[in-house]
Amino acid sequence: MRNLLFSVSDSNGVNQSDHRKIPFSDVVVTGTRNNFLERKWRPIDIQVASWVFFVHFLSLFAPFTFTWDAFCVAFIGYLLTGLVGITLSYHRLLAHHSLKLPKWLEYTFVYFGVLAAQRDPIFWVSMHRYHHQFVDSEKDTHSPINGFWFSHMGWLFDSGYILEK
Repeated sequence: MRNLLFSVSDSNGVNQSDHRKIPFSDVVVTGTRNNFLERKWRPIDIQVASWVFFVHFLSLFAPFTFTWDAFCVAFIGYLLTGLVGITLSYHRLLAHHSLKLPKWLEYTFVYFGVLAAQRDPIFWVSMHRYHHQFVDSEKDTHSPINGFWFSHMGWLFDSGYILEK
């Protein structure tokens, strides 16, 4: 991943620091977090990591158990949990209040979001609002200034970091 970054230099081409800049962005990686070793793993971190490992482990069996009916069920599940549950419900409805729905439909869509296994709505919405409030800064819970891996997945396994912020 280090190859995707390049050094930050001043107008004369002199290297200002050991920090790296993310290509096509103004974001400078100021440090990296230790994602796995030499940190305290809380029970929730172990649960999240176990769930992610388990789901990916199960996907190894997909080629041997493939049927079109199962594919259709999985695709419909993706549409309901990912698109309706997370994108429409958690993100647009709860985090940004960008649409209004009847309460029964709102609760149904939020339930689809819960089935997506991205934790409860209150946690998801609070993390997302906090992220927008402090985007790409030191206070951002999943900022790229801590490195590419941490901003995309690493923060999910580090509840201590979230508590720090």
